[in-house]
Amino acid sequence: MIERCELTDGDVELTFRLPADHPAGPVAVAGEFNGWELTPLQDTGGKLEAMVVVRGGRRYQFRYRTSDGRWFNDEEADDYVENEFGGVNCVVDLTEG
Repeated sequence: MIERCELTDGDVELTFRLPADHPAGPVAVAGEFNGWELTPLQDTGGKLEAMVVVRGGRRYQFRYRTSDGRWFNDEEADDYVENEFGGVNCVVDLTEG
C-alpha cells in the first residue's frame, strides 16, 4: 500500500506500507526517488513502513527487495512498466488527472 500526503511546497510524502507478517521477511523499497538505493521498511507495530519525500507532478518507478535479494512488486501500485532487466517495475503516479 502507498499512502500519499501532499505537503505545502509541492512535495509529496509517500509512505510505503506492508503487513509486519509479510512472508518476505525484512523488506526495503528502492526506486527513482532514492537513486535505487535500499530504504528499509521499519516495523511500526503491526506494519512495515518507509517514508520518502518526493516532488509532485511526476511518476516514480519502484520495487521492494527482500533481505535475500528477491525483488517483488506492490499489488496496489498505480501502474507497472517493463524494466531493462526483463522484469516489471511498479509506478506511483503523482501527475494530476
